[in-house]
Amino acid sequence: MRFLTILALIVSLASLALLERERAGLSVERVAVGDMPVTLWRPERAAPAGLVVVAHGYAGSRQMMRAFAVTLARSGLAVAALDLPGHGRHPRPMTGDVTRLDGATAMLTREVVAATRALREADGFGPGLALLGHSMATDIVVRAAEALPVDAVVAVSMYSEAVTAETPARLLILSGAREGRLRAVALDAVRMVGPDAEERETATAPGVIRRAVAAPMVGHVGVLYAPVALIEARDWILGAMDGGRPGAPPLTALWLLGLLGGLLALARPLAELAGPRNPAPDPLPRRTAWTALLIPIFPATLAAALVPDLGGRLAIAPLAAFFAVWGGVQGAWLWRAGARLPSLRPLAMAVLAGWAFGLFALALDRYGAAFSPLTELRFTPFLALLPGALIFTYADALLTQGAGWGLRIAARLLPLAALLAAMLLTPLLGIAFTVLPVLLLFWLVFGAAARWMAARAGTGSTAPVLGVMLAWAIAASTPMIAG
Repeated sequence: MRFLTILALIVSLASLALLERERAGLSVERVAVGDMPVTLWRPERAAPAGLVVVAHGYAGSRQMMRAFAVTLARSGLAVAALDLPGHGRHPRPMTGDVTRLDGATAMLTREVVAATRALREADGFGPGLALLGHSMATDIVVRAAEALPVDAVVAVSMYSEAVTAETPARLLILSGAREGRLRAVALDAVRMVGPDAEERETATAPGVIRRAVAAPMVGHVGVLYAPVALIEARDWILGAMDGGRPGAPPLTALWLLGLLGGLLALARPLAELAGPRNPAPDPLPRRTAWTALLIPIFPATLAAALVPDLGGRLAIAPLAAFFAVWGGVQGAWLWRAGARLPSLRPLAMAVLAGWAFGLFALALDRYGAAFSPLTELRFTPFLALLPGALIFTYADALLTQGAGWGLRIAARLLPLAALLAAMLLTPLLGIAFTVLPVLLLFWLVFGAAARWMAARAGTGSTAPVLGVMLAWAIAASTPMIAG
């Protein structure tokens, strides 16, 4: 165990140092353009050859666009990475009908155009202008390019009905090799210009140039870190501007995985600080456990589908109701059957909370994705989710203490399936579909750390911390959309 602890510590510290080293030679500044949070990346000594405005996808944040920002800034360009309304640390929710082009799409396009114009009015960015967007933001940057004097557009994982045979005039479309449908969309856009074009071929027509490239072995998120995608974007933008020189793409994904993986591994030896090991609890009778697992499905799904939105934030109240009803029904059944949690150990709670909030969450928020609900826009949803999340994790702890892997896996997958069913029943709840992968990652990361701690201190000490972290994770990552 000592060897693994030292190894995890070395990997974490080395990865942290290498992530910080990516900023060498660059000026990195967090500013506000109006009320739009922006991170400005630019060469520390040379004047930039132009400005690249970078916009993230749905449920994304400017941290997720870090690898593109570093690559382009190393290449002599100024990069403005935005947090769009409803995302990251933006103080305002996204507004407008998310199903209509004249709703949320038009609103976000206006925001990007306004921020870009404000940035262009500032001195020191150079004459060139490019736009780069991922996923949802591809449609936004394509539409914004119609209102701006843009030299180049890069669309990563693109879907946009605004692309025509004439516009954008200079468009690079990047996809992950595993994004089959979006690769087809990209190729269709290129073939508007060159009917026989294939991937990695540049199609040209009078006043128009277009190219589609798929980065190998990656999907919708991995393409944001793929060296092929970073190099293609760099060369495409530099080719449209005077000045700049190709800078090396960073290995952000590798160092980020090293940091987060090392921190997760450290949670295991940290659990030993909780004191002597508790006796292993007896598992629940099989009939009791599986009944408790199945009986919340219908009422929790119904609650999520029927509870109206409160407080002007779409999907938050239904999610809170889902967790509260699931945990309430399950917990009541188990309590009636005599299930109880062991007493709390304050030291164990403090160690687990310190690791979760003081190490892992901070590292993820700085280098990977926005992961803090401690903002004006997100704190109220965090408080709304908290009671239900605490009830849910308490009931889950009653169910899974002493349980085998089969019951544990079922206890993770069935709530996901029920929540998916509620989203299918209520389309507006579907805007929170990103909760599903967040829940999966929550159990893989924070669930693993809590299980190591529970093996020593019991689930009574881990359930409250997990409840707070569940509400934290959902409030921090879910797009805030005005109802």
